[in-house]
Amino acid sequence: MLQTIEVEVDAQGGIRPLQPLPKVREQRALLTLVVPEPPVVQTDSSSIKSLFGVLKARKGVSLEAMDAAIREQAKAKFNDCP
Repeated sequence: MLQTIEVEVDAQGGIRPLQPLPKVREQRALLTLVVPEPPVVQTDSSSIKSLFGVLKARKGVSLEAMDAAIREQAKAKFNDCP
């Protein structure tokens, strides 16, 4: 049976469990390293609108038509979208 526990790994490679370990006999384990994600920068909606604009679609418009509109706006804004 697999069991997942959270650990910290120090700069020297030492492993410190963040919760008590169950009583087990000596055994091997696999360690998966979680790479920290860069912090998310919060932006207000006005800066997003100025970057991409606002798409407006009539009711019943196809996904293909919306995709084409997004690509056209990206091409006009960034001049490198296929």
